[in-house]
Amino acid sequence: MLLLDLVNNCNNYAIANLFNIIQKAFNILQILVPIIAILALALHVVKSVTKPDDKKNFSRYKNWIIALVIIFALPTIVDTVMNILGENYSISACWNYASQIDTSGQTSTYNNGNDGDKSTIVTDPSDYDPATGTSLDDNSSSNNSSSTTTVGSGSVIFIGDSRTVQMKAHVGEGSDIWSCKGSMGLNWMQSTGVPNITSYIKSGSKIVILMGVNDLYQASSYITYINSKATEWSNLGATTYFVSVNPCDGGYSHLNDDIASFNSKLKSGLNSKVKYIDTNSYLNSSGFTTTDGLHYNQATSKKIYNYIKSKI
Repeated sequence: MLLLDLVNNCNNYAIANLFNIIQKAFNILQILVPIIAILALALHVVKSVTKPDDKKNFSRYKNWIIALVIIFALPTIVDTVMNILGENYSISACWNYASQIDTSGQTSTYNNGNDGDKSTIVTDPSDYDPATGTSLDDNSSSNNSSSTTTVGSGSVIFIGDSRTVQMKAHVGEGSDIWSCKGSMGLNWMQSTGVPNITSYIKSGSKIVILMGVNDLYQASSYITYINSKATEWSNLGATTYFVSVNPCDGGYSHLNDDIASFNSKLKSGLNSKVKYIDTNSYLNSSGFTTTDGLHYNQATSKKIYNYIKSKI
C-alpha cells in the first residue's frame, strides 16, 4: 500500500517535498556535526587537564565520537541505498529527485545536477502564452479547474500537459479530442486525464500521450501504467501512441540529458501495444523554437502536431 501511495503522491510533489525537507536537514547535520565534534574534543581536553584522574572522561569522549560519526554518516548511507534501488521502487525514485522538485504550488523546478542552479520550468501556462501574453485556454474559466478537456468528433485523442495545451491553442481544436492541463504529470493522468476521455475510446480510436516533462523521475511508473492502459484499450480496438518528451533550449537545456534518459526508458519499456513516436529526434534534427526554453511557438507546435498525425 505504501508503494502505491508513493506512486500517486510523490508525483504531485507532496512526498517529494517531505523528502526535500529531510535532505535539507541532512545537509545541515553534515555541517553541524564536525563543529560539534570539535567542540566536544575541546571540552574533553579541558576536562582531561582539570581532572586527569577521571577515567570516565575517555568513555564519554568515545561515546560522543561514535554517536557523531553515525549521525554524520547517516545521510550518505541513505543516499547510497536510494541510489542502489534507483527507479525500481517509487520511494527511491522520489528520494533521488526530491532535491530537484519545488512544491510551492503550480510551479515545478529541476536542478541540472552540475552547477546547483534551479530554474522554474512550469507555471501552468494553460491560460497564458509567454510569447504574446495572451490567453491560450479558452475552455476553462479558472486556473484551478481540474482539467482542460474538449471533445471533437474525430478518433484522435490527445492526453498531455502544458505543451499539449499550447499545441491545441496553436493548431485549433478541430475534430480531435483533447484532455490536457499545465503543470501535470502521471498522478493527474491517472486521476483525471485518462478518465476524462475513457468514454470516448472505441474501436479505431487513436490515443496519443504527451506526458513526462514535469516528472522525468517517474519513467518506471509511466511504463507500468501506460502498458496497462494500452492493453485495455487494445481490447476495445483502439491504438495507443506515446510521444517522446521533446527537447528544451536556453535556460532549460540542462534538462535534455534527463529527457533523453526518460525517453530511452520509455521506448525500451513500453510493450508492443504502444507505438512510440520519436518527435524528440525529429525536432533535434530539423530544428525548433521555444518561447521560454520549454514551451514551443506556434510554428514548432504545428510542426510537432503534423509529425504526430503523419505517424498515426
